[in-house]
Formats: sequence, C-alpha cells, structure tokens
Amino acid sequence: MRFALCLLASAGIGALLAASPANADVKIKLEEVASGLTHPLAMVSIPDGSGRKAVIEQTGQVRIIDARGRLLPDPFLNIESKIVRLHHFFDERGLLGIAFHPNYRENGKFYIAYSAPLRSDAELEKKLWYSHTNTVSEMTVMKDNPNKANANSEKIISQIDWPQFNHNGHWIGFGPDGKLYVSTGDGGYANDWGIGHNVTIGNGQDLTTPLGKMLRLDVDKDDLAASDNPFAGRTDVAPGVWAYGLRNPWRCSFDMAAS
Repeated sequence: MRFALCLLASAGIGALLAASPANADVKIKLEEVASGLTHPLAMVSIPDGSGRKAVIEQTGQVRIIDARGRLLPDPFLNIESKIVRLHHFFDERGLLGIAFHPNYRENGKFYIAYSAPLRSDAELEKKLWYSHTNTVSEMTVMKDNPNKANANSEKIISQIDWPQFNHNGHWIGFGPDGKLYVSTGDGGYANDWGIGHNVTIGNGQDLTTPLGKMLRLDVDKDDLAASDNPFAGRTDVAPGVWAYGLRNPWRCSFDMAAS
C-alpha cells in the first residue's frame, strides 16, 4: 500500500512556488469557504452522501459546513473541557484530527484525536515532567440529529503520554483497507532528544515506544490489533506500529491511485 506523508511547513505557499519551474505560468486564486472559525486545522468530507464537511478547531470544536457552503452556527461537537489548556501565543496541542468511519452512514461512528491533560494514573516520573496525554476516541452521531454528535458516547481507544508540548502529530484517517491510521510525532523538543526520549537512538527509531510512528488500528476489533501489521505479534514492539522513524507527521494523505 502506498501513501504520502505531507508536512505543513511555515514556508507555506511560498515554498510551493519556489519549487515550480522558473518559466511556469502559475496562477493562484484564493476563495473564502467559511469565516468565523478559530484556528481551523483540518477539513474532511462526511461520508454519508449529504455533501457536508467537518472542520476541526484547535480549541476543541468540530464545525459543520453544509452542502450549500454555510457554516452552521452550532458546533457538531465541543470538547473544549477535555483538552489541555493551550498557550495563547503558540501551541501544537489541541483538537488535532478527525476521521469518519468508512461505514459512517450505517454506524454513525467517527474518531477524534486531541491533547488531554496528563492522565491521572500516569507514572510518578511522568507526572513530574510530562506535558499531556494525546488521546484518540471513538464517538457516535446523535440518531435524531445528523448535525450533532452524542457527547456522552466517547470510547477512548488510544492514550499516549507526551513529554513536551510539541511534535504531537495525531493526524488520523482511514485507509483504503478500512484501517485507522494514527500518526505520532517523536515527543517534542528538538532533534528527538530530551526528557521522554530514547537517549541513544531517539524515539523515532525505538520500536518499543509509539512515539515517532505511524500506527495502524483495526477499530472493528475489540483489541484493535491489525493482524497483518508488519510487527504483529511481537512483544518487543509497541502495539499497532506500521511504520517508524518519523519526526512529526502532521498531515498525511493516501495515494488516490492506490485507493
């Protein structure tokens, strides 16, 4: 299976233009899709035939753009109370990812990835030094309102304690194989080094930690284990590892030709 990893760099569109041939006739037009959003980080289509799109805001809300391009005033979901308190000047934590189950039309399931306060049952050393716990949860939509999630339906499927506030990754998406892919950064700071990092090879190369990896989960199984993962069954490898050696896979996409 092929898929592409894409990092959103601060260079932005300038880097894309710089990479274009010098004599290329590049024309770019920006058209506003929606306004009134706070730190929108991702937009995905809702796979139910409605033509709606879901937009996540870093501060903890999921907003809906309807088929006519209107941003609905009421959020689809609000988890502001579940995420860690964000730094007002700069932060890489928050509501980081959303993915709808391939059978969403039938089961109403979707998944969110967010940065929660460090879990209360974390080890003492982590409580002293770690920043937060990145969480992936399964939720469902209200049966009588397609524009409102059931806030009481949360089922946590992944919790990873995070050393620093940055390099979280946590893009999530379903592949053409129906499995849920979860990207994880190396744990923060810089150069895969510091508190919470493997001091000799870094987290990205350390197969015993889920940090710096691409995880592949089978959400339709209770144990989430994808039996055809490359390291399936190995007790010396963190559960779910599909690829490793990553720094901060912030946004990813699947090769459409392989879908």
